[in-house]
Amino acid sequence: MQTERQTRQEQIDRQLGRAGWAFGSRRLITEFLVPMPSGIREPGAGERRTVEFADYALLDRLGRPLAIVEAKRSSRDPLEGERQAADYAEAIRQKSGSDPFVFLANGNEIWFWHRKLYPPRKVSGFFTEDDLLRLAHLDRFGTPLAGQMPSTRIIDRSYQIEAVKTIAEGIEQARRRFLMVLATGTGKTRVAVALIELLQRRERIQRVLFLADRRELVKQALGAFKEHLPGAPRAWIEGGTIDRDAQIHFATYPGMMSLYQQLSPGYYDLIVADESHRSIYSRYKSILDHFDAITLGLTATPTDFLDHNTFDLFDCRDDSPSFYYGYDEAVRDRCLVPYRPVHVARTTFQVEGLQPGDLPEEVKQQVREQGIDPDQFSFEGSDLERCVTNSGTNDAIVREFMDNAIKDAVGTLPAKSIIFAVSHKHALEIYKSFNRLYPDLQRRGLARVIDSQMERADKTLDDFKNRGFPRVAISVDMLDTGIDVPPIRNLVFAKPVFSKVKFWQMLGRGTRPWTDPLNGLKKEDFLVIDHWDNFDYFQVNKDGSAASVSEPLPTRLFRLRLEKLQILAGRSETEPVSFTRKQLQDLVGTLPLENINVAPHADEIRALATTEAPWRELTDERVTHLSQTIAPLLRFSVAGSYAELQFENQTEQLALAHLRADAGEVQRLRVNISENLALLPTEIPEVRAHLAALTATRSDAFWAKLSFTGIMELQQTFAPLMRFRNRRPPGTMVRLSLPDAIQRRHWILFGPSGEGAFAETYRAQVEALVKDLAGDNPALQRLKKGQELTPDDYAAIAAALEGPDLFITEDRLREAYGQPRASLVDFLRHILKVSMLPSREETIASAFDDWVREHPRLSATQLMFIRTVRKAVLQKARVSSLDALRKPPFSAIGDPATLFPEAELNELFALVDAIAA
Repeated sequence: MQTERQTRQEQIDRQLGRAGWAFGSRRLITEFLVPMPSGIREPGAGERRTVEFADYALLDRLGRPLAIVEAKRSSRDPLEGERQAADYAEAIRQKSGSDPFVFLANGNEIWFWHRKLYPPRKVSGFFTEDDLLRLAHLDRFGTPLAGQMPSTRIIDRSYQIEAVKTIAEGIEQARRRFLMVLATGTGKTRVAVALIELLQRRERIQRVLFLADRRELVKQALGAFKEHLPGAPRAWIEGGTIDRDAQIHFATYPGMMSLYQQLSPGYYDLIVADESHRSIYSRYKSILDHFDAITLGLTATPTDFLDHNTFDLFDCRDDSPSFYYGYDEAVRDRCLVPYRPVHVARTTFQVEGLQPGDLPEEVKQQVREQGIDPDQFSFEGSDLERCVTNSGTNDAIVREFMDNAIKDAVGTLPAKSIIFAVSHKHALEIYKSFNRLYPDLQRRGLARVIDSQMERADKTLDDFKNRGFPRVAISVDMLDTGIDVPPIRNLVFAKPVFSKVKFWQMLGRGTRPWTDPLNGLKKEDFLVIDHWDNFDYFQVNKDGSAASVSEPLPTRLFRLRLEKLQILAGRSETEPVSFTRKQLQDLVGTLPLENINVAPHADEIRALATTEAPWRELTDERVTHLSQTIAPLLRFSVAGSYAELQFENQTEQLALAHLRADAGEVQRLRVNISENLALLPTEIPEVRAHLAALTATRSDAFWAKLSFTGIMELQQTFAPLMRFRNRRPPGTMVRLSLPDAIQRRHWILFGPSGEGAFAETYRAQVEALVKDLAGDNPALQRLKKGQELTPDDYAAIAAALEGPDLFITEDRLREAYGQPRASLVDFLRHILKVSMLPSREETIASAFDDWVREHPRLSATQLMFIRTVRKAVLQKARVSSLDALRKPPFSAIGDPATLFPEAELNELFALVDAIAA
């Protein structure tokens, strides 16, 4: 067994030497004398112990201790010297006024202790003098982050501000690892830039490393930092060189792997790891382990698709990211665009393959010419472009694309598009199909192959991004992730995808908003043509709305039933309350107690599953605990099949809508539930036994007399049968015979004698009149050209519009268009396509973003509450009272009266009322 002296000589001295602290140097003092003030001497030591000796002291150029090292022999845990080192550091602080950093070492492990900010943490090596001097500077001049607003010059959307504040507040709480999940196109890089700007402005960091998995992503990140943080010295680490004068380094993961050991563990203050998922954990984790830095992982991958190790890597509890803003929410907020219903197209070869007896004589001859016996020739459809290529299949893919692609503003050529090919050879075969089928368009450069094997691929990619041609990029891997081309309107999956992470990254190529400069129209959606049933493979909705993937079905079911129990308990309905408690108990009872994640909660789960006491007192604190601690565990549940859980979720939503008397939501859920029931095969005995009940659900009478008991019977009867549900064939239309009627049409009164029209009819008449007048009205012609109008021009236009036909006034246009704040000129510019009026969603988003910017001291929790209010307003919920904000989903975040001062609450209600006006 080594002694402490042997451990120091054979291991710790060498480790210090690697960090520049050479043995025998004046900067490295062994047995450093520490005068011990009486207040911190070891009890019982008396006056004899007025001085003690630290094992090592690391000094600056003026001989002041930057850090001390407390050493233990290798058989002891280095943390056993924590109190001893703390006494030495405190004694030095009291004598010199500077608080030295602390290292605890035993030859095998090194722990670093920044006493002012963090508990001891394990590091990969000792820090250099430069590292410690920089940390001491930040320690001295750093200022708090709480209540600080990120730069609205860099980010301006409320969810981006909330994201930065969430990370900043976590840093203030001594956390050092974070995972931020932001849907592709919502500004991950800009959020990272804003965070870095805030941390540097408050002198909490200096050196930053930004990592990405490909050169193109590094190039994009460099551009974003150059635009939004131009004063920060930056450099790209590649080719084996490191610019040590730069504050912000950029590198690819592979590029950094060969260089990171040249830098000390304390070299960086912050590392941003872009696209942080499984590959980082498995291949590049050593980079993050080497450096002792605050680490921010960025990814667009939905949380259900992230590997558990990714959450561990970033210290995320309960497999929940530090901040999440997903695709569905971004689409709802109009920050991203949705995809149209997916166009599924598979060829005969893909579906059936080829067998020897299927080959026509001319094909047999082609096979013989390639030295293959046609009688032995057999391929499955999945072999396509791997073992066999077929020009007819590629021709069919190209024709399908040209026939169905969203076209450009002119309407003759496809808008910007990506075709994802299986391989480089496959990409070339598709390119040849374009040449063969559309030679006239190929002369203009319609389609080009862009992948790493093509010469000057970067130049072709720049043309694809910034020029009119090429319109179609045929790519293998190079364009699958991280490429930002907002005009893309078509994505063609001409290859099967087996990675969920990669699938969502590929889909993200089309989600970015964009305004066509030719006609001023905003991109509303994009088209996906799927030749390999990738959407079915990943069970992603093909109806143009991505499924919610952030919450497992059992977790969602638990929270729905908990919300239902809250409502029922408030109404003192004994039997429904007991029934719902039993539902929750049964659901909790499906948790496997031996699971490593469930086991720490085993006692509570047993009580929840077997007794009623834990369910009786549903205080806000209790509900929050159940929703945030117990509900996430349900992802480990064995509660049922996907189809069964989906139906249970739908019927629980129906029960909540019924309890709230929300007729519109009941009607919407009726369609979804009826669709699922229609897929049950009535010819099998299990379903035939309930044929009468199934038939009843199709009648208006069933839905007219809907009751809580009836809904629960519907769930209990048919949820277990959903495992027999037929799978709807791709492209099959669900046909329902449900009564329907126009629910609401707005009537506009405009004439002095009561003349009127429906709003949409009145708008069409107004627009036709304005366009007609613009032909010979000088004022309207100037407006159309974007010129400023005089008061006389306004008067002339108003007089022309207030004629005896439509009696057009500013107030009447506000009513017809539902735009209470727009002016007469705004409407005219909209009609003449000079500038378009914002949609309702855009108006709401802009109003809330402005409100957030006007209140820069909001915390991350307050911002989360505001985001939830905005979501409710978008869904036209009534949230203009304190009682409304104390109900779910707001109650899960906190009591508004506690979160906000009364003045801010009143301002918030005024904002909501103004939007609703």
